[in-house]
Amino acid sequence: MKSTLFALSAALTMLSAPALAQQPNFTLPQLKAFVALTPDAFRQEIKRQGFSYADKTETDQVSMIEYEKFVDGQTTHLMKSTYVENRGSENSVQLSLTDKAAFERLVKEARDAGFVAGEKGRIPGGETYQQFKRKDEAVRFVYPRKGSGMGLPSYTAVVWR
Repeated sequence: MKSTLFALSAALTMLSAPALAQQPNFTLPQLKAFVALTPDAFRQEIKRQGFSYADKTETDQVSMIEYEKFVDGQTTHLMKSTYVENRGSENSVQLSLTDKAAFERLVKEARDAGFVAGEKGRIPGGETYQQFKRKDEAVRFVYPRKGSGMGLPSYTAVVWR
C-alpha cells in the first residue's frame, strides 16, 4: 500500500512538473489583469505558475513585490507595484525576460491590439524604451542597452492599470 501511494504521488508530481518547468508565455490582457489583482491574489496566482519569491520593497507610497522563474536557461521576473490610493493610477506589473522572441510577441500583440507607438526615450540605466498607447491604456517596452555586459540581455514590458 505504501509503495502504491508513493508511486501515485511520484506520478502526479512528474505530470505536474512539465507545467511548472515551462517558460511562461504571458499576454497583454493577462498582464493587465495582474495589475488589477490584490497583492495576495497576485502572489497566489504567480506561485501557482511555479514562480519563486525574489524581493519585496515597501515605502509609505508603494509596495513592490517580485517573483522569478528560471527555465531552460531563460529567466522571467514579474514585479507588481501597488501604490497608495491617491496614486492608484500608477499601479503596474513589470515583466522582464531574457527570451527576446517572447518579448517581440508582446510588442506585436500590442500593435495588433491597436496600441499606437508614442514616446521614445532612454532611462537612467541606459536602456531605451518605446511607449504604446490605446485610449487611456499604456504599455512601455524597455530594450537592453547595447553591450549590456555579461549574461543574457533582459527585455521588459510595463503595463499600467
